[in-house]
Amino acid sequence: MQNSEKQTPYAHEVEQYLLGACINDYDNLQVVMDSVTPECFYLKNHRVIYNALIEVDDNNVTLLEQKLRDMGALEDIGENYLFDLMNVGGFRIEEYCQILIEKKIHRDLIKTTQGILDDCWKTNDVYKILDKFHQGADKVGIESTVRKSLTPSEIMNRDKDQPKAEKLYFNIPKLDNGIYEDSMRRGQVELTIADSGHGKTQYALYKAERLLRQGYNVAWFQLEGYDSETANYMLENEVPEFNNLYICDSLYDIEDIKREARKLNREHGLDFIVFDYVQNIECNLNTSRTERVEHISKQITRMAKELNVVCNPLSQITISYNTRNGWSQEPGYGDVRWSQQLKQDASLITSVFRPSRIEELVVNGSLIKLWDDTDTAPYNSVFIKQAKVRHGTQDWKRFHMIHTENGLKPFEYQRAEVPDMDWMD
Repeated sequence: MQNSEKQTPYAHEVEQYLLGACINDYDNLQVVMDSVTPECFYLKNHRVIYNALIEVDDNNVTLLEQKLRDMGALEDIGENYLFDLMNVGGFRIEEYCQILIEKKIHRDLIKTTQGILDDCWKTNDVYKILDKFHQGADKVGIESTVRKSLTPSEIMNRDKDQPKAEKLYFNIPKLDNGIYEDSMRRGQVELTIADSGHGKTQYALYKAERLLRQGYNVAWFQLEGYDSETANYMLENEVPEFNNLYICDSLYDIEDIKREARKLNREHGLDFIVFDYVQNIECNLNTSRTERVEHISKQITRMAKELNVVCNPLSQITISYNTRNGWSQEPGYGDVRWSQQLKQDASLITSVFRPSRIEELVVNGSLIKLWDDTDTAPYNSVFIKQAKVRHGTQDWKRFHMIHTENGLKPFEYQRAEVPDMDWMD
């Protein structure tokens, strides 16, 4: 069959029947509006009439005529056509709705697959084509007949078998039941903040290592340095599941990163994604830096929900050392100044602080003073703390870690070497 002979899928009479039924009976209009959008009507005049019906929200034909007149559409449609529609109104409303929805899906599929077919001839990047295919499938309205709103009972019954916001566990009680007691759930974003050199990357590596050991899959977007650095960390720490870590150091644009994340999720299933670090992510928008960062933050937030993973962007901040002293230089919520959007989007903000980098906190060159001046801790201590939590109660307790040759380790692993440090109990 030649292209000229192909017919666009639509149902002229069904469109007429549905419009007639809506004009004749307001209850019919309410039923149709539950599932049919204006785009389900293929003929332009039918879309205009349906839009007018929605705005009038009544089956009064006089009000409908006036609305169409105000829209400048009545002359093209014709007053007599409205009365003709009233005479053809059908009664199988739900069946007609389903027909229109399926016709729209059919048209969308043709449009989407035609675009993908064109791309097949323009590029050899099969993954880019596959990604466009999956994006297109999301847009064709296949779920338009599926009810998207659920009652609390339906949600709880669903979550008994497969919870949507499942929690990820490190198998470290002071993390799982402390800082992350009410977070590390799929669909959430954890923003990790630290000044330069305090250990935000080392902390992210430790979390990735722990998750890998629990059987989770991790993606690591290396936006600073080389992928071999992250790979070496896992090998040196003898992580048996290190091949469940997927490291990429060649992508910087947020759209390219999203494509790679979707591809990895399709092929392997992801649980945790690290962006090291977020200031190095780019986007193709000719706007201010603030607007670009806001866009990137929103894309990361949507990625967390779309892929049902925990996203962990790392953000470098700058502390004002001229106005803050000692432990007051520990990062807080207000230090994320360059993007309010990042702070708003994050479900949890954790800070990383290495006291030994603050000269006034070092005691005799081998210990550091604690925040309350009641004790000291080893020089190589690093502290993790909540700076914000959206769900649950803020936990101000710090998670004490030690910087070793193989990265950060929880303090209790070193306790035998420092027997007098019993203040953590």
